[in-house]
Amino acid sequence: MTDELDLLREANPVSADTGPWRDRPLNARAELLLRQLPSRDRGRRTVRRVIWSLEAAAAATVLALALTVSGTPSSAVAASRPLPLVAHASRADVSLAEIDRRARTAAEESPGKSERGSHLQSWALSMKSGEDPVTLPRESLTRWNADGSGFTLEVATDPRHPGRAVIEDGPRPRTVHEGEVLSEERYPPGINSANQDYFEDPPAGAAALRDYLAVWSPGADRDPAELISAIESFITVWTPGPRQRADIATLLSRIEGLRPAGKVTDRLGREGQAFRFTPRASGLRYLIVLDPADGTVLDVEETITRDDPEYRLKAGDVISYKAWIY
Repeated sequence: MTDELDLLREANPVSADTGPWRDRPLNARAELLLRQLPSRDRGRRTVRRVIWSLEAAAAATVLALALTVSGTPSSAVAASRPLPLVAHASRADVSLAEIDRRARTAAEESPGKSERGSHLQSWALSMKSGEDPVTLPRESLTRWNADGSGFTLEVATDPRHPGRAVIEDGPRPRTVHEGEVLSEERYPPGINSANQDYFEDPPAGAAALRDYLAVWSPGADRDPAELISAIESFITVWTPGPRQRADIATLLSRIEGLRPAGKVTDRLGREGQAFRFTPRASGLRYLIVLDPADGTVLDVEETITRDDPEYRLKAGDVISYKAWIY
């Protein structure tokens, strides 16, 4: 036990100045440090993707079972492993500074408000040494009312038809096409106990939003990777209004090392402008796709930057992605 504690202390995934963590998942930086712990047996570093939560792990089991019972081989789960998005650079590319300017103009013309709730498709990779990867494609819809009531609906998407929406939003949301309902929760009026993070309305102004994000994701005010992770988390709880979209565009434009990648067609068939960011010594790379018209975050994709034969990973393989539906 002493050796394991020494390894954890050396990695220091949650430092003394990061504030209370309570009962919620580690942020991307902490997860990454844990994944990079050296193994006593192998004596080298490996990169291992961990399913985001216990609920997600359970959902993966449900999905695999559903596919098997319905007559679809369980290998279809592994077969749905996506290829990375491909960006094409051209003279028509829109710079991040220009996107930021457009987002500011849009916010001035129609300020609007952020709305609590989100709609997105996501995918994550979990691995075990020497085994084929397991995928978890899913779509989730969360909506909240002014009185505090709301609902969450999570559906396993059909891996044979990636990118096709399986939830139809509306006054009475329902599942469409192929999809296995993983969870459905409804909450009565009152204090929202389902989403403890980001429970206060987001502020206006890039600096104020950065500080707001840092409350829930310590380090977001000083670490670019933490900031990107915090933005991801924030827009899974809130659908940003024009002002917050502009503030997010401003924060991204200030990240040193966030480079233009070119135009891209995302997994939902939308045209966007992509930007890459590779944190130092992380082994991961982010691809952030924005709507060039108003700075809306469309996608965030993570890929690995080096081979890892033990987990059957090659440089450029997708580790996870999120695609927001607006």
